[in-house]
Amino acid sequence: MAFGQPSVDQVLQAMVKEAFTAPFLMDELLALSAAHRSTLAEGQRDFYLAEATRLQTRSLTQYNSAQADLSEKNCLVIFLFSAFLGQHLLFETFSLQGDLAALLDKFVQCLGIHRGIAAVAGRSWPDLQAKLQALFGPHVHSGYLRPERTSAGTECAGLLALLDRSELRQSSVQTCRDAVEALQSLFDLQQATESPQSRHIAIVQEWPVRVPQNYINLLAQRRPEALVILAYYSVLLHRAQDYWFVGGAGSFLIRSISDHLGPYWANWLEWPNRMLEAPAT
Repeated sequence: MAFGQPSVDQVLQAMVKEAFTAPFLMDELLALSAAHRSTLAEGQRDFYLAEATRLQTRSLTQYNSAQADLSEKNCLVIFLFSAFLGQHLLFETFSLQGDLAALLDKFVQCLGIHRGIAAVAGRSWPDLQAKLQALFGPHVHSGYLRPERTSAGTECAGLLALLDRSELRQSSVQTCRDAVEALQSLFDLQQATESPQSRHIAIVQEWPVRVPQNYINLLAQRRPEALVILAYYSVLLHRAQDYWFVGGAGSFLIRSISDHLGPYWANWLEWPNRMLEAPAT
């Protein structure tokens, strides 16, 4: 999790300190560690994957048994647990490369978990924001929960124009626009020169937190417009392919969605496919 930055060590130490106060958080940290280890130990991959699943199951059991009411005292522990669980589920989702249908089903479930992260953060934001800023610095803001509609980038401009001319119902168009505007704000953040590398990796998990529930429903229905938006998100995944829990998920999704939707949607998917050929940034 250190992203090659020694300055992050202090943050990680603080997270581990919090984990010693809550067994469910410690177990999820260990589960995520086992998942990471499975990508390094080829001969023991299955062992570490099984251990990751066992620890994740135990952490969820302990969390559910605790039934702790959200408060100023425990909001950081619960938020960290939700965030690490969300990252672990993304790893499990992206491990399904080679089976688009299975990956999409798992990703829909994953988005539901991430909506829970947003709910936890939203119910305790003033207290949580102060604790997160103490850990990560002053750049933590409410934009983590909802997009700030001041986007300057143009990565998603063409997609927004196509959505406005689509045959979707107006309510579905607005849902898709909300998902795309959240995505554009993350492309903007990625382009910011002052944004640290650790923030670039965190972007991968921020969009699932921000997407509206109705978008998740459209994706579950395999609506083409929702799949196209997922392909745009996959550009962010492609740019984070060197990070252990992402790998080649971005390129797999873009190519698989393009094949699934066929030539009729090629114009919609031109930009994500072009980004696969762009030099790494």
